[in-house]
Amino acid sequence: MIPFVGIDDSKIAPFHPYGICVAIGFFVGDWAMMRFAVKRGFDRPDFRILVILMGVFGWLFAWGVDLLFYRTEHGGGVSLFQGFSSTGAIVGATLAALFWSRIDLRGWKPRKRAEPIAMLPTSEVVQAGWPLAFAFGRLGCALIHDHVGAQAVPGTLGSLVAIAFPRGEGDGVDHVLGPIHVITGASDLRYDLGFLELLVLTPLAIWCVRTWPKTVQMGTYTIVGCLWYGPWRFVLDFLRAEDGPSGEARQGGLTFAQYFSIAIVALGIVLLVRRRRARAIEPANSTS
Repeated sequence: MIPFVGIDDSKIAPFHPYGICVAIGFFVGDWAMMRFAVKRGFDRPDFRILVILMGVFGWLFAWGVDLLFYRTEHGGGVSLFQGFSSTGAIVGATLAALFWSRIDLRGWKPRKRAEPIAMLPTSEVVQAGWPLAFAFGRLGCALIHDHVGAQAVPGTLGSLVAIAFPRGEGDGVDHVLGPIHVITGASDLRYDLGFLELLVLTPLAIWCVRTWPKTVQMGTYTIVGCLWYGPWRFVLDFLRAEDGPSGEARQGGLTFAQYFSIAIVALGIVLLVRRRRARAIEPANSTS
């Protein structure tokens, strides 16, 4: 099991650990995407509009999906700003990209593009920087423990990545290191979904960073992102709590994120099959 690590906000005010991590993730992701956009031949001001649209649409859908599909305490009622869904944010960003690919928003008057911008090259630019940005966001989640999951069974393999949460004051030994509190020996062994997703995103982010200086074949970032993140996210959501303060609702036994995961895995497989078919056709054409 892993000790509980928390941060005393009062000692770092007016800053907040989650806000700091999200801000770093935003600026790192923005820098990476704009850098790749120019490298891949996109118009910089035009792509900047896409980034803004993805932020707006992503925020709206993150809130809306959480409200409709996750909040168990009000059954999808009208509570405002209760929480945010990361998969909802991805759905919103995707819809923003579809809109942007067809409508040119440069200048004072939006106009329909003569030819829609292809989605795969756009996805490649976003996917090159998304894992690193998202990893910082999940680091923030792990520091504030806002995705406490199901209980883990001591002595199992899963318990090695579970966190011993204190049930209350005096549960465990509190080691204070400035604003950081490390509590060992607490009694409530649970999965922390923010921490687990950070573990999943870290190798993907490292791989992306290592490939930045290289020439990567079109579709690679999207395929790898779909086939790495999708299966892991599907499995991890089985560890989410179903009731209590951190409970998250299911539809047909699965969370919204799990249905989303199935969709992106299918997308990754389709793109991979198309690439392999294209490679098989190329030698035949070269010999004819």
